[in-house]
Formats: sequence, structure tokens, C-alpha cells
Amino acid sequence: MRNTEQKILDAAVKVFSSEGYAGATTRKIAQEANVTEVTLFRKFQSKENLLKEVLIKNRHAISTLNHLLNVNKNVDIERDLCILGKEIAKDMQDEKKDSISYMFMFMLFEEGRRRPELAEILESVFKTNIDRLSEYFELQMKNGKIRNINARSAALTFVSYFSCSAFLRGIFVDYALSYSDKEVENFIDIFTKGILKVEKTEKVLEKEEKLQKLKEDIARKHEALNSLEEQVRKLEKE
Repeated sequence: MRNTEQKILDAAVKVFSSEGYAGATTRKIAQEANVTEVTLFRKFQSKENLLKEVLIKNRHAISTLNHLLNVNKNVDIERDLCILGKEIAKDMQDEKKDSISYMFMFMLFEEGRRRPELAEILESVFKTNIDRLSEYFELQMKNGKIRNINARSAALTFVSYFSCSAFLRGIFVDYALSYSDKEVENFIDIFTKGILKVEKTEKVLEKEEKLQKLKEDIARKHEALNSLEEQVRKLEKE
């Protein structure tokens, strides 16, 4: 009984991915699962129910960051994010993982626009990812490792890079953007440092000038103190 349901679910993923929701008839799904259409309807009642069941069964598999965000939170943040980025890239390139393909994801997003119940499930999946990463950035702000920013915006930016890249790679097979370690490192470099060339502001220059004057003043006072100590030693010898 259980095996039959799983066979239908696996077949549904494959047919939905290749045919889209409209083209994925219950007859095609039943044929792929090697069961009768009557059996499919007895188990799931409708194609819509079948799609919802597939998504519910795989919602934890789709939620990538929820189990990947286990990096050491006390080391260098750039290293943290590089490790995380490479793990996400590796995870998203594993086309066999949990039978979730790029085309299936495209289909889910398209159907989510028309079906509120699917959109709600999808939203919960991505909300989990964004919330987990937001917590990470908030922790780093408390640790003084990054400046005060909107943690949620940072999380959305980070996730969007990998999500958008995955979609582009799914549509354009020969898309130039790869998920090589170097590509991920380049993104992390831009993400953590920004794109603007850092110029010293007038305020920074003024601060540096004051510090330099203080250092010179301290040096002069040390020299004067050494001179006085030398005079004291001479007087003591007389």
C-alpha cells in the first residue's frame, strides 16, 4: 500500500517536471507509476491533491538552508559564508536529490501564482530559509563582525543569488554562470565587501591626523621624561 503511494508520488514528480501541470494528466502519471488510473484516484482523489501531496512530502528537502546552516559561527564571517555558499551550490546541483528537479520547481512557482494553497506551502519553505539566515546575520551584528544592517534584506540578497542562478541554469543549459568554488568565492567577496572603492573620508583623515599628533606628542613627552631622569641620576651621583 505504502509502496504504491510512493510509486505514484515519484511518477508525479517526473511527469510534472517534464510536462508541466497542465500537460501532466493522471493517465500519464498512472502509466509512469505502472498503476491503473483508478488506483491513482483512490489514493489521491485528484491531480491537484496529488501535486499538493508531492510538495508536502518534499517541503523539507527543498528547505536547503535549514539543514546546511551549521557552520561555525565564531570564525571569520567571510569564511562562514563561503562554506555555506559552496554547500548550497553543491546541494542545488544535485539533480537527483529527493527527486526534485529544476523543472519541477519552475512548475511549482507557476502553479503557486494560481493556487493559494500551494503558494502558502512554498512561502513557508522559503520563509524558513530566510529566517534562518536572518538569525545568522543578526548574531554576527551582535558579535560586532558586521555593521548594523537589515538582516532580512541581507538574507534575501544571499538566497536570491543562488535561486536566480539555479533558475537560469535550469532554463539555459549552457548558461555561463557555473557553481564552481571560484564563482561562489567571487560572489561572497562582492557580498561582504560591496562594489564601491573605499575612499578615506574627511572625517577619517582628520581622525588619523589627530592620532598621529597624539603619537608625536607622546614621543616628545617620553623624550623629555628620559632627559629629566638622566638629570636626576647625575644629581644623585654628585
